[in-house]
Amino acid sequence: MHGKGNKKMTQKKSALRFVGLQDLAQHGARGILAFWMIIALSFFLFADQNLIAPNLKNIGASLGLVEQADIDWYLGGLIPIFFFILGGLVSISMGYLSQIFSRKKLLILTVILGETSCLLTAYARDYNEFLILRTLCGFGLGGIFPLLFSIIGDYFSSTSRAIATGFVSLSMGLGVGIGQLVGGILGEADPANGWRLSFLYLSIPSFFFAAIYYFFCSEPNRGAMEVDSHGNSIDEASHKITFQDFKILFANKTNIGVFLQGIPGCVPWGVFFVFLVDHYERAYSLGKTEAAGLLTFSAIGVFMGFFFGGVIGQWLYNIKKVYQPIFCGLSTFLGIFPALWLLYAGDFAHSGLPFVLLNIFTGFLISITGANVRAVLINVNVPKRRAAIFSLYNLTDDLGKGLGPAMSAAILLRTTDRPLALSISILFWIPCSLFWWIIIKNYAKDEILMQKELEHA
Repeated sequence: MHGKGNKKMTQKKSALRFVGLQDLAQHGARGILAFWMIIALSFFLFADQNLIAPNLKNIGASLGLVEQADIDWYLGGLIPIFFFILGGLVSISMGYLSQIFSRKKLLILTVILGETSCLLTAYARDYNEFLILRTLCGFGLGGIFPLLFSIIGDYFSSTSRAIATGFVSLSMGLGVGIGQLVGGILGEADPANGWRLSFLYLSIPSFFFAAIYYFFCSEPNRGAMEVDSHGNSIDEASHKITFQDFKILFANKTNIGVFLQGIPGCVPWGVFFVFLVDHYERAYSLGKTEAAGLLTFSAIGVFMGFFFGGVIGQWLYNIKKVYQPIFCGLSTFLGIFPALWLLYAGDFAHSGLPFVLLNIFTGFLISITGANVRAVLINVNVPKRRAAIFSLYNLTDDLGKGLGPAMSAAILLRTTDRPLALSISILFWIPCSLFWWIIIKNYAKDEILMQKELEHA
């Protein structure tokens, strides 16, 4: 009892309570440092992910791709397919490996593999080398995703997880925006080699943060923030994933709803950050830096949506659980309209501040779901299955992200109407928003079932 009292006192005194991260205080300085290192690693991994988009033409010229159709397909379509296929396979394997090996060491391994491939991409001499190295970058994103949110679930309780995942999602969104901007600036300054420098500059810092995480940070006990009916913490580190676990995961209707919304929901995202800069350059005759800058403003909206969406989602959850998925489904549907406006802006694209604000607003609205969906998964799955559920979620996520650019690239091969091709992908948010109805109907019930399973474990 005395130990619990000390934990509560620590939480109350910690300044972390002012940003909704008070649960971190009970994990000590090493746990707090670990959380911020995870934030930094997430930032740079996602900054790397979108370095191709602002330099499609420049990279194509360096690798011998001249025709626009070849650039669209080989850089915008084919590479995302291989990148996300590998990422999905790695993600699935991490769900199992995390039950055998330390999640901390696995996270370090995936970061090193992913960022080494990213760094070497700068030295690719032809398209085949570029394709292989860019595909291998999928190790980083595919591996970190299930590990990251499994660890986050063990740092925070259900009353603050949406805020915590909001911070992580914010770092991802900010990474995407900064990566696009750096790539655009370097590409415009040096069309021949600027894109190569962007891969170097945004991969090297990850090795520094990975070293700090490895030598100075601790990993939380699995299930540390879950309690049984007697208020005791649950440590489920000894559990090994079996086929039965996956059967149980698919018996959970909230999980099924998340998987179903994830595939169509990620299709527009794949398009948004692959082809939008190129669309701004072509359709509105904007310079590379200006076009990349506008997408950076969209990314600012994205990380605002990730963070404040998580805060609002947590607030709604604490009022009534079902309000959180309603919020997600509604924001997903409404995000379609400003996203389409970006593609058909016409003269409004040259309006200055109003178009900047439209980019920010669009990014904000379409990213609200991102921070909350991960908290939803954590809240309805017991700790021993969280790595498995996030490996499956990342697989559906990767499938959508790989399918989106490939589908748009395939359409672009058959039509000169680029806005139409991109619009078709944006409309995939319609079925995505409808699938949230499954989650709305089952969320509260599935969380109760999860708590009952913990009590009888």
